[in-house]
Amino acid sequence: MIEEEEEKGGQPAALLAPPKLAEGIELIGEYEGSGFKEAPSIARRADGQVLQLPKILYLVAEAIDGQRTFEEIAARVSDQIGRGLDADGARMLVDEKLRPLGLLANEDGSSPQFEKPDPLLALRFRTSVLPARAAQALGRLFRPLFFPPVELAVFVGVVILDVWLFGSHGMAQAMRQSLNEPAVILLLFAVIVLSAGFHEFGHAAGCTAGGAKPGDMGAGVYLAWPAFYTDVTDAYRLDKRGRLRTDLAGVYFNCIFTLATAGVYFATRFEPLLLIVLVQHIEMVHQLLPLLRLDGYYIMADLTGVPDLYQRIGAILASAIPGRKADDRVSVLKPWVRVVVTLWVLIVIPVLLFQLLLILLHLPRILATAWASGTHLLHHTSSAISHGKVLTTASDIVQLIVLVLPLVGILYSLVRIAGRTTKSAWTRTEGKPALRLGFVVLATVFVGLLLYSWIPSGNYRQIRKGERGTLGEGIAEVRRLPSGNAPLVPLQRAENRGDTGTSPSTTSTTTLDENVTTTTIRGERTTTSLRQRTSTTAPRTVTTDTPTTAP
Repeated sequence: MIEEEEEKGGQPAALLAPPKLAEGIELIGEYEGSGFKEAPSIARRADGQVLQLPKILYLVAEAIDGQRTFEEIAARVSDQIGRGLDADGARMLVDEKLRPLGLLANEDGSSPQFEKPDPLLALRFRTSVLPARAAQALGRLFRPLFFPPVELAVFVGVVILDVWLFGSHGMAQAMRQSLNEPAVILLLFAVIVLSAGFHEFGHAAGCTAGGAKPGDMGAGVYLAWPAFYTDVTDAYRLDKRGRLRTDLAGVYFNCIFTLATAGVYFATRFEPLLLIVLVQHIEMVHQLLPLLRLDGYYIMADLTGVPDLYQRIGAILASAIPGRKADDRVSVLKPWVRVVVTLWVLIVIPVLLFQLLLILLHLPRILATAWASGTHLLHHTSSAISHGKVLTTASDIVQLIVLVLPLVGILYSLVRIAGRTTKSAWTRTEGKPALRLGFVVLATVFVGLLLYSWIPSGNYRQIRKGERGTLGEGIAEVRRLPSGNAPLVPLQRAENRGDTGTSPSTTSTTTLDENVTTTTIRGERTTTSLRQRTSTTAPRTVTTDTPTTAP
């Protein structure tokens, strides 16, 4: 087999069969609004994966039609770029650059098989609920909401509502009438879930308004929370304005939902509805944070014109070291984009690491508090069932589900982070025994200190009512390690199970391998959100976490 490959490799390019693109390949064109010094072009595979290609590679791919020989491809590309490219050069680009990306068909005409990227912050357990055709129909239905007069009216309406609600009316009665009322809790939970779905309709409508076609819509788990998503990977073909409209459309639909909720309140004077308004505001702020793959991340990516921000983090950190030559993945960026993206990385990485450290330090108490709350809820549910209290039973079951899902998500995420970190370090230190030994020592010390910090001074206590779970408390806890009594953002005590909270939406997008030569963009841009543009090399998917009720 090796001899056959070598024999084939020695053949002149002119004698080889003309190359052919794989089935389903779409060559989209130049990435508009790019933050690169030389704008890349983008192509999309049949699996939804979007790829960034330098101009010469894109032109070579564009010249491949299954009929042209390497000589003809080289001649066509030479005319387009204004410099010479011979047949052997064209063959090298085809075999060494385009073929590994899955853009070319195999010699027997079949489509290539390739592993889909598995980003750490991707949406998991995805289940499609609405097919692409239904999502596109919804997008067309809501498209009139993007007319400028409508947008202005929504903005003015939200401002007026906020001034009245937070400046005059207040939230006290809404809170008072909602506590310890199972029927109200169930109603609020249902409406909040409905609003999360409406948020995704916004992404589909925004994508449609720009002229792109949204993909399927569904649900999954993002980190620790249930989440909805919309595949808006096709938004990559839009200009910067169109992509930003897609990014912001979810929050815009939250505003519309807020006004609709307020309208029902003014018609019924049912105070608990105002809690929905408050939750919508919290959700909008959460979605606009440019940290995880939420809407804010995609807004940052589209403002700067760099769709693969997370894939460039390592290169940006390395290039930020004084006196060190900039990595190619950083030097290709425009100067102002490089500054903005570097600042983003220097903010995001410490915040994420600090949050991870807090979770690790407080994990025993999180589990202890959840166990106590879950046990109490189980007893309460059993009592409600025996007394035939249907609404109370349903409310307790919802709270139990909401209690368990984040815990499973947290543990699953921690296991994945540990596994990915170990695998990466082991691969990078292959053939370097000193570095590998150093990694083993550091990992052992870290795990030892973590276990030591978990040793309780007495018995683990639950998270208490007076604890606020602030950053200040977290920093103070880190300073006094080990104590085993770390405060954390409280899960509410079991006896207050009537209180509700929501965990906001999350968004997923396509992965981009930041190779200077070729870059893989998130296949889906998912608005959860990679905007299965997930945005979750996965398609860009926009995600919206479904709200949760803390027991």
